[in-house]
Amino acid sequence: MAKTQPRQKQQHAKLPSIPQGAKIQKRPLYKRQSSSSSKSPTVYISSHTPFISAVRRVRKLLDKSLRATTGAATRNNSLQARVEALQRRSNNNNNNNNNNNTARRGAQHDDNDDDVVAPLAVTVLGTGKAVEKALGVASWFEQEGDCHVRLETKTVTTVDDIVMQGPDEVDESRARRVSGLEVVVTLK
Repeated sequence: MAKTQPRQKQQHAKLPSIPQGAKIQKRPLYKRQSSSSSKSPTVYISSHTPFISAVRRVRKLLDKSLRATTGAATRNNSLQARVEALQRRSNNNNNNNNNNNTARRGAQHDDNDDDVVAPLAVTVLGTGKAVEKALGVASWFEQEGDCHVRLETKTVTTVDDIVMQGPDEVDESRARRVSGLEVVVTLK
């Protein structure tokens, strides 16, 4: 067996030290604007976010996507018509998955031209101390029978302001990298 070389650590450039008498003021994470047609809403979690509130926020978004997949047109149909429509859609989805395992498709159409929307993926992002809370949310939805959970580690760049104490000194900004956990929750 060949000996392997030990991995060398990547050297990251350290941030310069702050000047004497200055304070660091941390900004909140930059939250990208999501369009109204966004297919994956993001829920940001801090270390102060109540756990059940985060779970309810994610569940509300998942339920909203479930209502969208059943469609508003079926709302006025009889119970029997709704059941038949759901069975047709599930049979069509099974056929599409069997025929096309490698391709991922956003919206699928069945023979009756009823739109079947792809399941919504809700992303939960926790950085720093909130990684533990994001992991707790992931384990909560993992125990639910109707959810699929995927975890990804992530590094996010955030901006800090260096506030000088003197009146004639100029404030500075600098970027810092924060590790985080991204939890993607979808309905099965």
